[in-house]
Amino acid sequence: MKRILIVIFAGALLFSCAEKTIKKEEVMSKALKLYQKGEYDDAKEYFKKAIYKAENMTTTDIMKARYYLGNIYYMEENYVDAIVEFEEFLSLFPTAPQVPEILYKLADSYMKISPSPDRDLTYIRKAIEKAEEIIDSYPDSIYVSKAKKIIEKARKIEATHIIGIADLYEHLGKHYSAALYYNLVYDDYPDQIEKDFIEYKIAYNLANAGKQYEEEIDQYTEKIKKLENKINEEKDIEKKNVLINRKKLLEEHLNRLKERIQKSKKRAVSILKHAVENYPDSKHKKDMEDLLKKLQKEG
Repeated sequence: MKRILIVIFAGALLFSCAEKTIKKEEVMSKALKLYQKGEYDDAKEYFKKAIYKAENMTTTDIMKARYYLGNIYYMEENYVDAIVEFEEFLSLFPTAPQVPEILYKLADSYMKISPSPDRDLTYIRKAIEKAEEIIDSYPDSIYVSKAKKIIEKARKIEATHIIGIADLYEHLGKHYSAALYYNLVYDDYPDQIEKDFIEYKIAYNLANAGKQYEEEIDQYTEKIKKLENKINEEKDIEKKNVLINRKKLLEEHLNRLKERIQKSKKRAVSILKHAVENYPDSKHKKDMEDLLKKLQKEG
């Protein structure tokens, strides 16, 4: 009896496995028909079956199924899943004819899921990377012009991000640091900014660089005074020399800060003169002129 049951169970198991066998001809044909009709939800499930379950799938079959599956995610604006599918496609089929199209859709998807400019730029940089790959590797592709537009938009976001950092430093009273970031965006993103405004911002923050170092200068000045008193009181020559050397280091740092402030003001004057001359119609012209007069008066 036990032997009969085992035979029956084995037969049932074989029958069950046979039932689960999926032929590629059935699922791929069905998937493509559904895709062409625009019935993407159902098509998506059939493409998944073709990729992960169907027998006798060739490399070309899998390539086609992954291409259409990624496209469905992209058209559904499910950009995260589209990215996963397209990245997998590129890793498996790096020389496929669809690569330029997929690189463009990847770049566009990364742009779509990127957060606001005040947050992380990882996805923006990914978008630029994919778009640049189209331009560099497929210069004759119809997607080159679209790739250039993505790069332009992405760089605008990068510029806005850097300006946000500069603005934050300015509001925190870290004017020299703010000037460095405004200068960075001026040098690296000339086509994505209002140059007259950024020049004014660089000059304004350089002119006020001293405010960033007021507290530090006061601290170093106080430390130097205390060291001078200790030096005068110290009788041991060796210890006195140690104090003198320490005082010298502090004075050198203090002088560097003061020199930085003076150079910043001179540079601010130079930038303002250039801005006033080159942007006669700027809405910031009066602010530029007022700041320039103030700095020239201070000498």
